[in-house]
Amino acid sequence: MVSHSRMVSALSALGVIAAAGAATLGAGSPAFASSPNPWPAHVFAPFADTWSGNLTLSNVANSYGTKFFTIAFADGANCQWSIGEQASLQSQIDSLRALGGDVSLSFGGYGSDTALTELGDACSSPQAAAAQIESAVTTFNLSHIDFDIESNSLTNAGGIDRRDKALAQVRTWASNNGRPLSISLTIPASPGGIGQAGVSLLDNARSNGFTPDIVNIMTMDYATAGTEMGNASNQALDATAGQVAGAFGISTAAAYAKLGNTPMIGQNDSAGEVFTLGDASTVESYDASKGIAMLSYWSQNRDNGGCAGATAASGTCSGVSQNTGDFARTFQPFTSGTSTGGGGAAGAVRSGVAGKCLDDFADSSANGTKADLYDCNGTPAQKWTQGSGTLQINGKCLDATGAGTANGTLVEIWDCNGGGNQQWQPYNGGYRNPGSGRCLDDPGATTTNGTQLELYDCNGTAAQIWSLPGA
Repeated sequence: MVSHSRMVSALSALGVIAAAGAATLGAGSPAFASSPNPWPAHVFAPFADTWSGNLTLSNVANSYGTKFFTIAFADGANCQWSIGEQASLQSQIDSLRALGGDVSLSFGGYGSDTALTELGDACSSPQAAAAQIESAVTTFNLSHIDFDIESNSLTNAGGIDRRDKALAQVRTWASNNGRPLSISLTIPASPGGIGQAGVSLLDNARSNGFTPDIVNIMTMDYATAGTEMGNASNQALDATAGQVAGAFGISTAAAYAKLGNTPMIGQNDSAGEVFTLGDASTVESYDASKGIAMLSYWSQNRDNGGCAGATAASGTCSGVSQNTGDFARTFQPFTSGTSTGGGGAAGAVRSGVAGKCLDDFADSSANGTKADLYDCNGTPAQKWTQGSGTLQINGKCLDATGAGTANGTLVEIWDCNGGGNQQWQPYNGGYRNPGSGRCLDDPGATTTNGTQLELYDCNGTAAQIWSLPGA
């Protein structure tokens, strides 16, 4: 990844742990007994820094449903692949695969790319780099690998050319051995796309007969304080789709299907850039609507509120106020297929309280009109549409009043503005507002018509059960 702070634990491990274990790594390493599981066509696979010490993959899978991860990072110093805590990593991957999950191994990253110790940079020939990549693939029995190319590696022409030639050879090797292998490139992006360096990287890949399965863009660290990070990520995706289409001579729709997107959750390294839970909901639904191949983030280790209010990025917490796992829960619908990004169905949203529905009081389109509970009646006042993470009626969005996040915050309709207080994700049979971490609630499970709805701690009771529109 782009930042210095994100690589602190990884660099420490690469300097100590991997060096100490180098004699046991590489071609002589024992192959995994477990087999990789099939990856979904559209997968949420967050980056996991295995050296941070605060993450167990199987625990995340059991807690939040996330079963696919991108492991960061493998170094290639002296043209020898290495990774910290190999024995522990093998055990973690075995446990994850037993739950139906799997991993991609990412080579490179900011630290390796800055020092030019990524395999393409460090090896003297494509053949030598290919041999190391194949060794890592067989050691971990991988079906997915990634190359995080940034910093100095993004402009090192010799390393770029060796890497692309090596990856073309690796793809041939995998095919000849009947081994399915998906290869992705992870590269920096801005709201304007991947820039000339990124385009040149793809052009070189094409000229060497290597077409990546996924071009994964890092939508983070723009160095512009106050950037609205969700919108910036969506803009970067759209701009990159056009660049990928041009680089490989494919349609824009096909280019979207080849893209991955990786924002940095919470406080980014750049001052004044914060990717909120509301941004996460916006990005998840937008990416789903575009049909991209992969959604990720940096990093699963940071998906907790252990340093809320921090103004500098940490490798082990997000810097925003959140419950542990909130970002995983927000992004998870991308893999499960329950994302509302495509919009679509419209109709009544039925309550867990028998015979009652989510209602726009008096079928009004005025800002501030209460969203209430009322007998299901099939009128336009109860015809809600879900899309882009919102619930909409009469051209307005369901809204937590005043962007409130506290228990008891009343819910109304308001002009759609993309705010986190207008984001609603399916959760535990109802709707959760990711910005507050609270659920749409019928106060006291009342049956009284006209009762204004509220936000309240998610508890799974009938007062918080709401169907999808039209269900």
